[in-house]
Amino acid sequence: MSRKKLVIAAVTAVCLIGVFAYIFNRHGSSPNELTNDITIGAISPFTGDGATYGDAARTGIDLAIDEINAKGGINGHKIFIRYEDDQGNQADAVSAFNKLVSVDRVPAILGPFYSGCVLACAPVAERSKVVLLTGSATSDNIRNAGEFIFRVCPSNDEQARTIADFAWGTLKARTAFVVYRDVDYGVTLRDAFQKAFPALGGKIVGVEAVPADASDVRAQVAKIKQASPDFIFAAVHYKEGGALLRQAKELAVTAPIVGTDGGHDPQLIEVAGSAADGSYWATIGWGDEASSPAVAAFRKAYRDRYGRDPGVYSGLYYDAAQVLAKALVAAPVLDGPNIQRAMKAVEYDGPTGHTTFDEHGDVAKPFTIDQVKNGQFAPVH
Repeated sequence: MSRKKLVIAAVTAVCLIGVFAYIFNRHGSSPNELTNDITIGAISPFTGDGATYGDAARTGIDLAIDEINAKGGINGHKIFIRYEDDQGNQADAVSAFNKLVSVDRVPAILGPFYSGCVLACAPVAERSKVVLLTGSATSDNIRNAGEFIFRVCPSNDEQARTIADFAWGTLKARTAFVVYRDVDYGVTLRDAFQKAFPALGGKIVGVEAVPADASDVRAQVAKIKQASPDFIFAAVHYKEGGALLRQAKELAVTAPIVGTDGGHDPQLIEVAGSAADGSYWATIGWGDEASSPAVAAFRKAYRDRYGRDPGVYSGLYYDAAQVLAKALVAAPVLDGPNIQRAMKAVEYDGPTGHTTFDEHGDVAKPFTIDQVKNGQFAPVH
């Protein structure tokens, strides 16, 4: 080969290396890097007991991403979502996170869904400098999980205060029995409520843990009946919450149940049946569809696409995807540190309210209380 041809080959190789380096630095190493798509990750329980939560997250994310891409994507580049199933398990969540970071080379991940899974992944996110944005994990411990951890849902201490205020002021309850899912989610809600209710003058007459996804809580219900509280504070998800409702009715426990957002799901009513009627459940506050264009537009788009009304978790993950997209647009380079800095400056108004992050990556959004009436969640006015 002549010297001229060698020089040309060398220059060509350098140029190709530069092109691939640009793509790698700008978009991460993904299966779509040659098409200039931007790959981000998403982790939720798409199978197992929490699959309905995963479906809610995925439908919200897919709707948001399709809207974003239809409007030109991120500075002309489409977003591609790489979904990973953690089955609601912390070890699987960490494995999914590691795979998305090391194989798919994503700079940001939506999820995981559960607080325990977020806390398990947080050290990996910090080490790898990958942004983690959850739309559902409310544990107070997430507040100090790291600089790359964000959420578009409020924390458990706000939820506990909301329920305490509702029980004290609306239900006129003066005594409470605490039942909690025996994981970080339930433990932090238990602790927050044990501060909030006594601060109002209330008395806690019993505290009982229930295993995650328990179907038999009769032993706990028997203790509730013996304590005869004015109301039951239930920091649970829908499976054990449904069992609590059904078995409380069987054992003639008449104290009203006020549950947390983890139980606010149509599956609760499927598990509990008519025993769910009359119970109360906290949820992230939707805006008024009649007066909020963001709520009205989201609900219409969701109904048109999926043929059903959205749940609040679909709204939260829709907002999470939109918030991340705004940060991607603002970041000068699409890597974790630049996206993290852009996240701090994001302001966004969506169906679940106004999103702007404090120094802990937290948001200030209200919880509201719904009551189950005739098998449907209805706002308490």
